Amino acid sequence: GGGSHYPRLVMPILIREFHSPDEEMKRIVLKVVKQCVGTAGVEADYIRKEILPEFFRNFWIRRMALDRRNYAQVVETTEELANKVGCSDVLSRIVDDLKDDSEPYRRMVMETTQKVLENLGSGDVDERLEERLIDGILYAFQEQAVDAGSSGAFGREGQIMLDGFGTVVNALGERCRPYLKQIAGTIKWRLNNRAASVRMQAADLIGRIAVVMKACGEEQLMGHLGVVLYEYLGEEYPDVLGSILGALRAIVNVIGMSKMTPPIRDLL
Repeated sequence: GGGSHYPRLVMPILIREFHSPDEEMKRIVLKVVKQCVGTAGVEADYIRKEILPEFFRNFWIRRMALDRRNYAQVVETTEELANKVGCSDVLSRIVDDLKDDSEPYRRMVMETTQKVLENLGSGDVDERLEERLIDGILYAFQEQAVDAGSSGAFGREGQIMLDGFGTVVNALGERCRPYLKQIAGTIKWRLNNRAASVRMQAADLIGRIAVVMKACGEEQLMGHLGVVLYEYLGEEYPDVLGSILGALRAIVNVIGMSKMTPPIRDLL
């Protein structure tokens, strides 16, 4: 029916509007692109050739990450594009921006990466993209700005980084084996940070990736992290202590009580 022709007629007009400097117009264009791309009449090849290059050039810019509404709409529309063209076509264009200077922009990349991998898995992620992904999430995680004065939980920003990191590791699964020592090193370093929110986030990350460490046969590394966590049981902030106990529990659940040194059955 006529419905399937509509997107193909609208698309060239929309693409011209990608350049519009008007903020409201940008959001409308993003919304309509999302709707058009979601319809059956728009083929993956057409999207790859006609839409993606201009889309990324015009919308994947730092300024879009500074306004909450723009940010949300870019993430949503990019997620829809990935559903049509696949994971790696989208991630390969943005993953290196996990190392961008702008933190809000890095967050926008991380959130999109998370959603795309959750929807589609890592099946079409090749080895080179995998390396860039791990490299990027480690950088973005380590470079988070910290509110050292805060005594408790990290905010939505920290949650995005935690969720994104956890999702990448879980999506790659056993392919993470070569990177786990480096990831564990980052976690240990951050468990020692003077900001409570950083310690808490680092402990929470252990809980997110314990199953993958087990799948990769890294029982020894997990035992080592258990010992490290054990030394932080004197944590002064209840929220952080809760996360440390949660991380210990995650390790015990995966490797079993007998492998834990020191024995912690009395604690949990």
